Amino acid sequence: MRGLRTLPAAACAVLALALVAGSGCYSKRFRTIEESIASLSRQADSLAAAHERTRTELDATRAELAQTVRSLRAGSETSVQEMGVRIEQLESRLEEQSQLLDELRQRARTRSLGLDSTAVGSSTTASPNPAPGPAASSPAPRPGATMTPPAPATVPPATAPGSGVRVDPTAAYDQAVVDFTQGRFPLALREFREFVRDYRASDLADNAQYGVGESFYAQGQYDSAAVEYRAVVDAWPAGDKVPAALYKLGVTYQKMNRSPEARATYRMLVDKHPRAGEARLAEERLRELEQR
Repeated sequence: MRGLRTLPAAACAVLALALVAGSGCYSKRFRTIEESIASLSRQADSLAAAHERTRTELDATRAELAQTVRSLRAGSETSVQEMGVRIEQLESRLEEQSQLLDELRQRARTRSLGLDSTAVGSSTTASPNPAPGPAASSPAPRPGATMTPPAPATVPPATAPGSGVRVDPTAAYDQAVVDFTQGRFPLALREFREFVRDYRASDLADNAQYGVGESFYAQGQYDSAAVEYRAVVDAWPAGDKVPAALYKLGVTYQKMNRSPEARATYRMLVDKHPRAGEARLAEERLRELEQR
């Protein structure tokens, strides 16, 4: 009789240990997701500040241009043209920062929803099983207790050596974006290249490759920028960054006074991606080139 009373108590102890282990696993997952969301929020705040600084600089440049036009004198047309180019560059930079900021905020919202769904799943799997019987003495692995959900097929998961903690590759891309928007172009260049090397199968790989070209372009290294923009088109021909890469490739050719290549690139963009926003910009560039 004493043996029959002892058996359920041992089974309960085993079940309690399993529940504690499961809750610890989920606590680690919660902390990882929460830290990822907090990091994205900090990056979004930093990018928003850079975005506001660019807007302020653009407004100041516009005001300066208006004053120059009002006081226009003979021989000052070159100065006005230079300021017009500066405004165009600032507007382009402002648009890029807006897109990147929206991307960061959307990613933060997605991860927040993932955290909520994980919390619901953990509360379900952590509840004790009220059904008596042999299962109590031989507990089977419960869904979610020791397994983490697989990462999307397009983003290979990474694991920190010796820690067993999964690393989110998009965090590396986000950091490169922040460094680029804050003017740390050599650092961003290295980070974008590392991302392409380590996560070439990711959906963000073509974005990172485009970031490599942008980093060279921002430093005035147009030969290298042209090579990297072309790599986006060659390596990811169906990627969503192809129109932007073709447009910036054409602009880069213009910077290098290679008008024939610029025209050919703009025409390719208009012909193959007529609905892209960059196609409209390419048409404007073509008209400017034809007027020269």
